[in-house]
Amino acid sequence: MIYKQKDAVAIEKHGVKMWIYNSKEDCVHAAVAYQETKQGHAEEFFHEKSAFIYYIIDGDGKWIIEDKDYDVSKGDVIIVPPGTRFYFKGNVKQVCITAPAWEEKYERHVRYVDDL
Repeated sequence: MIYKQKDAVAIEKHGVKMWIYNSKEDCVHAAVAYQETKQGHAEEFFHEKSAFIYYIIDGDGKWIIEDKDYDVSKGDVIIVPPGTRFYFKGNVKQVCITAPAWEEKYERHVRYVDDL
């Protein structure tokens, strides 16, 4: 299947601008979003079902996964398994892939993050 940028759904969530290319209804195996942020994702959360896979296109930041800090920059890949708490800080452009495709009903809020 081919998903065109012009057809992506634009949203903003917790400080991150996203262009969502597909949903579970389009492909149950994976969903893809392009994301941009100047400060990070101001919510710590986890997903019960999907792994989150990020590819950093540009910029640098810090991923906080289960309370451990990881510095990331252009060209890095981050894989967050299902059930793992995380959030991120920084000025980045990235691709986020969820596998299987993200479903809202499985996402769990942990806390809002103030120190971005």
